[in-house]
Parts: sequence; C-alpha cells; structure tokens
Amino acid sequence: MDINSINLENRLSIIEASAGTGKSFTLAHLVLRNIFENKINPENILLLSFTKNTCNELRFKINERIDKVEKYILNNEGDKIDKTLFNWYNTVKQNSINYEELINNIGNIKADINKVTITTFHGLCKKIIDDFSIELSTKLGFKVNNSIDELYKNI
Repeated sequence: MDINSINLENRLSIIEASAGTGKSFTLAHLVLRNIFENKINPENILLLSFTKNTCNELRFKINERIDKVEKYILNNEGDKIDKTLFNWYNTVKQNSINYEELINNIGNIKADINKVTITTFHGLCKKIIDDFSIELSTKLGFKVNNSIDELYKNI
C-alpha cells in the first residue's frame, strides 16, 4: 500500500495489522503528512497505543522522518531517505510549497513536535482523570492500578 495515497481528509485513521508489517512507520509518515499537508498543529495530534515501548518507538520514528526530510532538502542526501519519503517530498514540492516555506515549517515543527500526544490508552485515561480531578471528585495523589492481580484476588 502506498502511504502517500491515503486520504487524509477525514483526519481519523486506524492502523491495524500484524506484528512487523510497518504500523509505526505508517503512523509516523501519516503524522508528517498531516502536519505539512493539512497544517495540523502537533498539539492537535493524538496517537494511542497499547504499550509504552510502541509510544517511544513512534516518537523516535516521527522525529527521525522529520530529520531525514530536512537533511534531504538542505544537503540533497537522497540515499538517506526511503522511497516513501522521497516520493512524498517530490509530490509536495510540485504542489506549490516553496523551498523557504518548507524549511521554515520544518524548523517550527521540530520545535513543536514533542507536543504531539503519544500515549497508551491507560496514559490517556490517567491524563483525563488528572485534568478533570475536581469534576470527577478523585482523591489527591491517586494511582491508576495497571495490574489485574488485585482484581483476580478479589474475585
């Protein structure tokens, strides 16, 4: 599947596939496309996963793709980018984004890329509870129990 041909208009994507098929690669590239093509602010992007390791991998891959496209644009190091990124850049370049604008965008995006929310489902729930603790009447210093051992003992 060509990631560059995925329609981004509905702004919601679910990537479901077996292990080792490129889900993280696909998500990282879709984040890059949304930021540049749709001018999505990194603060408005939410990526959810089941594991912290995947979250860390996604963070790394998104940063890596932005670094690679920047190096390619500045130094024309074509051997350092993959075919998907190369084809995307050439398409974007043909669609009237000028060089200076792209370089400025990359600088701004690199400064804001850590504002992309990449978390586990549990992490998102904890953030919601933290942010709305008064409304939810939660106790100060609560902890989300991520272990089902206690549940088994109680049952």
